[in-house]
Amino acid sequence: MHYLTKTFLYYVLIASVALTMNVTSAHASEDGGNIVFNQMLKCLKLPADAPSAYNFMVVAVIKDGSADFLSINFRTPPSEWEKTAAPLIVDAITECEPYSSVSGEMEFAVTRELVEAGSKN
Repeated sequence: MHYLTKTFLYYVLIASVALTMNVTSAHASEDGGNIVFNQMLKCLKLPADAPSAYNFMVVAVIKDGSADFLSINFRTPPSEWEKTAAPLIVDAITECEPYSSVSGEMEFAVTRELVEAGSKN
């Protein structure tokens, strides 16, 4: 196992069933997720030739302004492009630290539509 100064757990889950969301913290998670997503976009460099549709579910635990835990989840078996893009999403989240205004568990989607809309702002 490779040890880092920060403890990052990179976990990719291929799920053939729909992901469940934590309903009790959905609103707070959504607000924090938007902050992390928008900041991540500043550092995000996805591979060329993106498919017309992709959908990553990201779970990030932010602690002391840094990503303490990251999970990229797929709703369907990932394409080769998605397998290449997932670690780049993780890199963008960690490169765009600190996240000083949020803490706790954040859940958010990364889709082509959201990335294109966010990059226009």
